[in-house]
Amino acid sequence: MGRNGGVGGDRHDPRGDLAPRDVVARAITREGMGAKPGEPRLVHLDMRHVRSVDLHQRFPGISAFLARYGLDLSRDLIPVRPAAHYLMGGVKTDLWGRTSLPGLYAAGETATTGVHGANRLASNSLLEGLVFGARAGQSMIKDSPVAKRSGSALPGSLAPMPSDAATAPLTKPTAKLSHVTQALTKIRDLMWHDAGILRSGKQLTDAVRHLHELELPTVDTPGRPEHELRNLHTLALLITRSALAREESRGSHYRSDFPYRNEDDVPKHSLKQKNKDITFES
Repeated sequence: MGRNGGVGGDRHDPRGDLAPRDVVARAITREGMGAKPGEPRLVHLDMRHVRSVDLHQRFPGISAFLARYGLDLSRDLIPVRPAAHYLMGGVKTDLWGRTSLPGLYAAGETATTGVHGANRLASNSLLEGLVFGARAGQSMIKDSPVAKRSGSALPGSLAPMPSDAATAPLTKPTAKLSHVTQALTKIRDLMWHDAGILRSGKQLTDAVRHLHELELPTVDTPGRPEHELRNLHTLALLITRSALAREESRGSHYRSDFPYRNEDDVPKHSLKQKNKDITFES
């Protein structure tokens, strides 16, 4: 993958095509930066040398997608870019899906179980969801009151009925939704530019400041888009604060100002609790 085969012609890592995904992502990013600022250049996937496998049969979905743009895996160079399609870390749980809040359970990529580490292992998310999803379900049964196992008997209060705004079609063209879309675009662009694959202390500090300064739209009856926007804003702050506190590089977290792993001072998982500073678990 890259301009000369392998990961940037094996210039970025001696393992070439077998390099870990975080190394490949950074290599693509660096290769695509271009010789001059603001002049990105394309990085391509080259599969033209593969003759022993029918690529159309082996990758039917990708082949069909590329065909819509006049591209063919076995004939053309395929432009590629890194993209985030999974999470590492999340809500801290025990090995049975329990969180620190009674009645709240988490499993899968939304949870931190410790089975992935700093660079998620490929295809483990399905197995993780099956294992810890089942365990969380068993915990819910075990933790619920035996005498009266109903929603009203669980800790916490019942959720309110959804309002009309919450159940309205997401594509309904309103000024309110436009403001939500604008704020969401700002968060997305900010996170890609300042908290993306290549990070630095200055970029992360700027990102935290801009996120705090961002004015989220307020409405009397918030619906699903507004709730999702606030959740994403909170998540963006958690990511940037944690990345700023971790002054080292580990897995997909890469700080250009701290390019090496620091086992002595910054061990294992970052932990953020409400109204508390970032701490690290040893």
